[in-house]
Amino acid sequence: MNYLKKLIKIIASTLISIIVLGFILTIFYYFDLINNNIYNIMKMVIVLLSLFINALILGKNSTKYGLVEGLKLSAIILIIMFILKLITNSSFDIRTIIYSIIILLTTSIGAVIGINKNGNK
Repeated sequence: MNYLKKLIKIIASTLISIIVLGFILTIFYYFDLINNNIYNIMKMVIVLLSLFINALILGKNSTKYGLVEGLKLSAIILIIMFILKLITNSSFDIRTIIYSIIILLTTSIGAVIGINKNGNK
């Protein structure tokens, strides 16, 4: 039960940080403070950085198997993203698959680095 609370807290902080930073980025874009290319790049950077930092925290709080913890986090986030894509009737294309692979790699690397910083082996 304690593990589930920790995982829900990490997922909630990930989603909240993505929403808040995405909202701030959208405000900058709306008022023409940034151009379209920077906006598109920053959308991806915000998601990946948020996932990396939260996977790092999850890995630091874990006792072993950082790679598995990162894969669990990315699987949950990807399931949420796919459900949102289904609800909004968005199409699945090669970019979605590549983006999913990048998310898997980012969270896995973040959790592995986090568990190595923890010192538990």
